[in-house]
Amino acid sequence: MNNSRYALGDKQVNDISLKDLAKRTRYGGIFYLLAFWAAVFSSATARNHLDIIGVFSGCFLLLQIYRLVLFFKVFSSHEIDYPSYFSRYAFIYNSSAIVWVSGSAWLFYINPIVDLPVTINMMAAAGISIGGITVLAPSYKIMRSYFVLICFPFALGAGLLLNEPGNWIVVGLILGYGVFIFVTGKQQNRMYWQALNDNLKLSEQAEELEKAKIAAERAGQAKADFLAAMTHEIRTPMNGVLGMAQLLAMGDLNDKQQQQVTVINNAGRTLMHIINNILDYSKISAEQLALEKIPFSSRNIVNEVMLLLAPQFEKKPIKLTCLVDDIPELVLGDPYRLHQILYNLVGNAFKFTDEGEISIKVSCKKRDDENKTMLSFSVKDTGIGIAPEEQKQIFEQFYQVSHFNPNIRGTGLGLSITQRLVELMGGTISVESEVGVGSTFSIAIPFAQTVQTAFKEPLASGNVGVKSDLPANLHVLLAEDNKVNQMICEQFFFKLGCSVDLVETGIMALEKFNGSQHYDVIFMDCNMPEMDGFSATVAIRQIEKDKALHQTPIVALTAHVEEDIKRRCLESGMNAFISKPFLFEDLEAIVNKTKMGGFFKQY
Repeated sequence: MNNSRYALGDKQVNDISLKDLAKRTRYGGIFYLLAFWAAVFSSATARNHLDIIGVFSGCFLLLQIYRLVLFFKVFSSHEIDYPSYFSRYAFIYNSSAIVWVSGSAWLFYINPIVDLPVTINMMAAAGISIGGITVLAPSYKIMRSYFVLICFPFALGAGLLLNEPGNWIVVGLILGYGVFIFVTGKQQNRMYWQALNDNLKLSEQAEELEKAKIAAERAGQAKADFLAAMTHEIRTPMNGVLGMAQLLAMGDLNDKQQQQVTVINNAGRTLMHIINNILDYSKISAEQLALEKIPFSSRNIVNEVMLLLAPQFEKKPIKLTCLVDDIPELVLGDPYRLHQILYNLVGNAFKFTDEGEISIKVSCKKRDDENKTMLSFSVKDTGIGIAPEEQKQIFEQFYQVSHFNPNIRGTGLGLSITQRLVELMGGTISVESEVGVGSTFSIAIPFAQTVQTAFKEPLASGNVGVKSDLPANLHVLLAEDNKVNQMICEQFFFKLGCSVDLVETGIMALEKFNGSQHYDVIFMDCNMPEMDGFSATVAIRQIEKDKALHQTPIVALTAHVEEDIKRRCLESGMNAFISKPFLFEDLEAIVNKTKMGGFFKQY
């Protein structure tokens, strides 16, 4: 067993090679016996010596029984003396070689004339016996001794006991064939141990890869947690940057100052878009992104996307149009992610289009069954287009079609995130494009059907309506522990004509609400000392219930953007959710909706 050149454990190697040898050789004695019978019974002279044939047959049969005994011992024993077992297999094959050569010599002796039948029988016997060398590939030592005991005595017997000149032809054929088979067996021995070495190394690598996979999953979770924490910490100071920049923009500035403030605003918004993309990508990669399944109107989602992006279209000579075919009024699914997908596609089209038109088309593509509706959305632009070779790469992470153009910037994650969201929702996305003409991105997403009723915004717990006689100028309670955020919110509310009371903890918010002062709307930070915003909201809703009061709209203010945080806000009794950093128009929209006396839920 020549395995010294392979870095494998002795016990592991011996166990594998011994069991392999046992499997290869367990029925070899039967073939020796059958080959011997074929040789002797084809000779009329040999058939007259049944007693000698019986002796040789008995030897082959005993060796076969011993093979089977060793085979069962090898596979049933827990503790194996490997050198002893390899010695036993060496005994079996050396004995088989001696018995075989002895039988062949006897056959040569009683058939000295080399005629065609004798030649065929002798060569067949030689070929079968020498061919057994390749079976011994796991053990080079056994193979070598077997070759020596089979080939040379067999050739010597043919040379001495067969008549000339045919005996030398038989000797030459036996030696030539024997050497060829031995060289082949030696090569098989090398290949066997190399394959064994490779397989064991692959097994070790598979175990290491499994461990690495587990470690990578843990690292991915840690990365996702780290990014979530970091984005939360980044959003709070970014709220100060963007908020102050907006307040400056509302002041009396000259043109140069206004331009400088606009740059700050645009840079801040771009930074937040990048942060959001990175966070979404991390959550998708870590398989932590959960989908909602609530009733919503896809028409409303499209309208919200168009309204949100409408100010950008004032900067370019581009027309934004929308065509909605006959589609169900309500479907069950995740409106937040559909909004994100369409926003990404339309925003991406705007980025690569300088003039012309961007159109959104919505249709009911097909119905898979009674409970599913396949909605199809397409976004078509007249932009720069995408070359055929780049169309295969645009959904890859960090890939950008026009990365060489300094006027077009981004992370290269938008389309990758969009594709992953579409696939997560069970849909498909495709692109058709021609350079210089434009591109069309098409998505098809299945949604569960729901009862076709008038779409109403869900009410918060308590089922008590909001008063419709709200004053024009609202009295706001702001619960926020960050001084910068307090300053920004207070000045935003002043510009909106609202009066504001500031508190820094949930307990102080609860005390203010339970006092004599009435508040038209409450803006509640989620993370505050002593009592957080969730607990404060639950306590306020309980007070309203105990005193049979109308519900006061409560709006969450938080730097968290995770779906479970949004869900927790709504479950605690809040009516809306605003992520930091928020803009002036975000607070303005909430104030306007409050003045109209309606509950609301933000997608």
